[in-house]
Amino acid sequence: MRIRKIAERDKSNWISLRAQLWTRAEPARLREEADDILKDRKWRVFVAKHAGKLIGFIECSIRDKAPGCETNRIGYIEGWFIAPAFRNQGVGKKLVEQGEKWAKDLGCREMASDTTSDYPLSPKAHKALGYKEVKRKFFYRKELS
Repeated sequence: MRIRKIAERDKSNWISLRAQLWTRAEPARLREEADDILKDRKWRVFVAKHAGKLIGFIECSIRDKAPGCETNRIGYIEGWFIAPAFRNQGVGKKLVEQGEKWAKDLGCREMASDTTSDYPLSPKAHKALGYKEVKRKFFYRKELS
């Protein structure tokens, strides 16, 4: 398995994975968002690849505020998905670590994220990676050291 920054050639497979995460989203909307993300310098997407196939991704951005955070430059996990057959194998952890490194390299001292009850595996995954619930249920924060 390999983690790397997304490449243009990954776009259609990445959009397919996004559709598995955001099942209620219109396909056209997912494509439009993907185009916008790839153009925005405040965003970075990393993908996990195994045997020539994308098996997961993390979409990160830089925000100036997030619940529970104290600084004004925060790395933010906007989307995070691992194909079901590859869960619980450390893929998600490696993706998050890559996103955290990117944010830290850009001067962030905090990383934040959120989720909803639509993703029941997400709270446990966040907590396993050192994220603490803040303010209200499903918002997380981690100090980057």
